[in-house]
Amino acid sequence: MKNIGRNEPCPCGSGKKYKKCCLHASQPTDGGMLVYTDLDELSNQVPHLIEQGKYKEAEAVCQQLIEQYPEQIDGLHRYAEFFETKGDSLKAAEYYHKTAAFAEQAGGFGEESMAFFKKKALELAGGNEG
Repeated sequence: MKNIGRNEPCPCGSGKKYKKCCLHASQPTDGGMLVYTDLDELSNQVPHLIEQGKYKEAEAVCQQLIEQYPEQIDGLHRYAEFFETKGDSLKAAEYYHKTAAFAEQAGGFGEESMAFFKKKALELAGGNEG
């Protein structure tokens, strides 16, 4: 059986990412609440910081993800989202491209996720052409 990537759609059909659904089903819980990993908690800070307009802090967390978890896709993907939100389409496209390349090389990512990353890279790169 193929391993399911943390960011893949959950095979249970919930529509959620695997890491937010069944990944933790076999792991201990705290009073019925999912116990997230340090990586999850750090990664999930980025969209919250962006929503609050704390861009320097969000970028710092993206860099921290890259440095602390180079074997995970989160840092690249969060950087792509960060630059997209900031309106830097070329940087966002660059990071979506890096995210897609990481997913292909690492394996364990579904075609849907890789297609999404590639599509975003192309859309954002194309949005800046004359």
